[in-house]
Amino acid sequence: SLPMLTILTTKGTGVVTSVPSDAPDDYVALMDLKNKPNLRSKYNIADDMVMPFEVVPIINIPEFGDESAVTVSNQLKIRSQNDKDLLAKAKEMTYLKGFYDGVMLVGECKGMKVKDAKPIVRQKMLDE
Repeated sequence: SLPMLTILTTKGTGVVTSVPSDAPDDYVALMDLKNKPNLRSKYNIADDMVMPFEVVPIINIPEFGDESAVTVSNQLKIRSQNDKDLLAKAKEMTYLKGFYDGVMLVGECKGMKVKDAKPIVRQKMLDE
């Protein structure tokens, strides 16, 4: 697992999925780990655990493209996970638009709006 400064390990399991293409916190955490050798060292993260990985587009948001977290983080000039106010603003800009206007780029629901795909994916997960 990779560390994220915004995840509380004392709440729930402390384990979450990471979607750096669409979640600003996830994107910035990945970039912190890629760009800061001392941070990797602090958490015993080997280079091969982060360096080869790039953002994989999952949702297209018309206003922000296929990598909304990257786009908005760059627009707001977010530099680290410590930019909490800017990250909150980035989430405000992307999350609702992603849910209501976002279109799935992968999987069985490819081409569907996220809001329409979510109940289908949820039911499939419950059935399995």
